[in-house]
Amino acid sequence: MPSWGSSKRSKRSRTARDVADLIERFLEGRSLYPQEWNDFVDASQRNKTVEGYRRRCNELDPLVNRPGDPDAEAVAELRSMIGRLRDLEKTGTA
Repeated sequence: MPSWGSSKRSKRSRTARDVADLIERFLEGRSLYPQEWNDFVDASQRNKTVEGYRRRCNELDPLVNRPGDPDAEAVAELRSMIGRLRDLEKTGTA
């Protein structure tokens, strides 16, 4: 299993599938470690397409990563992103 660490300076090399899986785990409350989501949204990605998704996740973070219920529209957008990222992985475009 890859170790992503918590260094915000080092660029990650995640695939679209990695990010789809990470978002899904976050939404289902089964992250691999307590700060997995935060490490992802805080660290830029080498792949420009994946980086665009990471940036959007970072924008949505205050709406979904907070006490109480997450914003329903933000959650719906993240769920939609999972499908788009998996489609990208299937076509090999990210």
